[in-house]
Amino acid sequence: MLKQVVIAFSSVVMLSSACWADDIEVQEKIRIKSGEWMAQMRQIDKLKAQKKWEDAEAAIRKIMAERQELKLDQSSEKRAMAELYDASGKTAEAEKLYKELVADRETHDGIDDYTLMPQLKTYAEFLRKHGRAKEAVPIEKRAQAIEADANKPPTRQIAAITGDAKLNDADKYTKLCDLAQRYLDADNAGKSAFASAYAVKLDSKKARAFKLRSQAYYQSDKLQPALSDLNAGLRIEPKDAAGLFDRGKLYQSLNKPQQALKDFDASISMRPGDVETLGYRAKQYAELGQTDKAIADYTCAIKANPRTHWAFIQRALLYRDSKKDSVQALKDIDRALVLAPKSTEDWELRAETLMRANRLKEATADATKMIELEPQNTTGYSLRSRIYKAIEGAKSKNAAADLASIEKLRKGAQ
Repeated sequence: MLKQVVIAFSSVVMLSSACWADDIEVQEKIRIKSGEWMAQMRQIDKLKAQKKWEDAEAAIRKIMAERQELKLDQSSEKRAMAELYDASGKTAEAEKLYKELVADRETHDGIDDYTLMPQLKTYAEFLRKHGRAKEAVPIEKRAQAIEADANKPPTRQIAAITGDAKLNDADKYTKLCDLAQRYLDADNAGKSAFASAYAVKLDSKKARAFKLRSQAYYQSDKLQPALSDLNAGLRIEPKDAAGLFDRGKLYQSLNKPQQALKDFDASISMRPGDVETLGYRAKQYAELGQTDKAIADYTCAIKANPRTHWAFIQRALLYRDSKKDSVQALKDIDRALVLAPKSTEDWELRAETLMRANRLKEATADATKMIELEPQNTTGYSLRSRIYKAIEGAKSKNAAADLASIEKLRKGAQ
């Protein structure tokens, strides 16, 4: 089954809708490059086994340059380079990179981010490997302390704020909320909940801390407490469009579609062009079998931002699966492909839709396009073999050739 069909809509729009719409080309480039990088890293492992150090280093540097251009994290590549230097006898260069990996995660404000822990462990392992156990011990203890502290209340940080005599209550509230937001951004919902709880105690007449704690609870799958806090925040700020949207999502998670729709309606009345809220309401309508309303919301999202790629795809699926209108579905898929011409998932959706319309020759061309775009991916070969069998029968030689190509690719990846 198509990957796109089974993806939950929430995962499609986790990126802010504006970001996804404006940077669809960048997102596509990242997706395509990710497959290339995985293949290149396998080749780098082979080069290391052959002790072709310079070739391996050049390959890693190429990946790093590409990731830097796309503004992506390079930690894995730096670690691979450090391991390469270590294996080739360039110990000093390796250590420099291990230290850099640690420095990249340090905050210098007394709060160690959880993502620092694996970098510390890796550096300590390097030190022990080279007979420097005495130096490794304090680094290991620091990593262990971060790991042990991960789910404990940030008592010291909270006390530093609440005990600061120079701050008035309003400033303390703001700093506690800022701390809670920081923990949220670091995917540490537990600590965020603790910090926002102190802010609530300090001032229960402001909405921000309630909303932050709600987000922390939501990240921890504590849906009822999250709803309670959102309700509290909305009693204080009843016209908060973002809060109403968040509560609508919560109601969706709690399988309360009518309450979800009511909140989405209220949010959209204040932000009629917000494509993310329109998308969530469309998803809810679709789940309730209200296909025309869902299509109308996707259409509004597209009008608000014509580069909203996911809206074309979701509308195409509704036209194809619910309205049985392959012609209109293909029009939407084609418009999505204008935005993301190298998306093999979109070409796959197009091929599958053509197959349902019994336009098998065109579907074959789309599967071939998938192979051209990602020759190391077996999905295109698998789809094309199915189409060949539908055209030529179970004993199709073309299908057999594609299946043989799949086997060859799988063996090459081992």
